[in-house]
Amino acid sequence: MAKNAKVVTDEIKAVIDEAVKRTVLQLMNERKAMPDDCYKQTIRRLKALPVLRERIEDNKARLAGPMQNKSTSIVRYTASGVRADPEEMLEAMRQTMAAHIAADEAEVEEVTVAMNSVSEDAYFPALFDSYILRKSDDDIAEQLHCDKTTVYRHRKRLTRIVALRLYGAAAL
Repeated sequence: MAKNAKVVTDEIKAVIDEAVKRTVLQLMNERKAMPDDCYKQTIRRLKALPVLRERIEDNKARLAGPMQNKSTSIVRYTASGVRADPEEMLEAMRQTMAAHIAADEAEVEEVTVAMNSVSEDAYFPALFDSYILRKSDDDIAEQLHCDKTTVYRHRKRLTRIVALRLYGAAAL
């Protein structure tokens, strides 16, 4: 009986070892793709910054003004199943909008801080003017008195630094 238990234990150990090996290989493959994902996500976040700033201002203006429930076909209910009165619905809409503003402001702050970490770099306009001001590489190259490929190279370098600030070691 003890011999059978040892055989079963060895088989279980072999299955566990194989599962661990497969998991480690899968994690290693996923980790190899992460830096590119972080880089691409950083570009998306940088490009979204001006739009988010506009959205924040628009939503703050809407929140400061008189709000009204424009849809009469939507009925809101509280958690207990009781129909919410119009004033409760407007307050819920205000709270939802305030939460969206707060989330957008947090994103703008995080990306701005990360971007400001490279603001002293001589080629910072390659990053800022491209993603935030939407200037072409030709215009940036003329401004920096360099070649278009130099603008591309330094924008990529600075974007990788910003990605490190945003995502840490996952961006390596």
